[in-house]
Amino acid sequence: MINDDKHTQLRENPEPEEGTLTTPKAVLAWIFILIVWGVGYYAWQIGKPMLGGDSRTAVAAPPQSPEESLDGTIVAAPEGKTVFSAHCAACHQATGQGIPGAFPPLAGSQWVTAEDSNLPLAIIHDGLSGEIEVAGNTYNGIMPSFKGTLSSAELAAVLTYIRQNWGNNAEAIDASIVEKHNEVIGDRDPWTVNELKQTFQTP
Repeated sequence: MINDDKHTQLRENPEPEEGTLTTPKAVLAWIFILIVWGVGYYAWQIGKPMLGGDSRTAVAAPPQSPEESLDGTIVAAPEGKTVFSAHCAACHQATGQGIPGAFPPLAGSQWVTAEDSNLPLAIIHDGLSGEIEVAGNTYNGIMPSFKGTLSSAELAAVLTYIRQNWGNNAEAIDASIVEKHNEVIGDRDPWTVNELKQTFQTP
């Protein structure tokens, strides 16, 4: 009987004990190295620009010359294409080809590329009424006046745009020319072709 109890005790597992193994020194050394590297890198980068870019950084805009708007505030110089898209493209189309039978083309138009830049300026500044022949086709409609709608800088920009695009190659028009037109011509009704011929050098 005694032998059986002794055999039973020998088959039992020993009581579990709390481990006494310590963390390996190599692991502790790596943790220490990582902490020192992280703190050192953070301290080294303080005040330096982010090499990967910062989404909060403003995009540098191309420099533009300030202009004075109709209400006297200073604004960026207008872009001719933008003005054309907003006020002219609906009739003359983005391609400058116009609409046959309704709106004359600006591409290849001698009225647009006239040597006397006051001619296209007068049309867009004061408007045009009645028949006009463009590229061998006759149009009979009303071109609205953009005086009061567009500033001198915007008129100069859009005139320069239509005179230098779609194959057109005429001199640019400066805002000072528009201002001079205001002084010389002043307020008037839309031009007719005969009036343009009597006042300007027409094609």
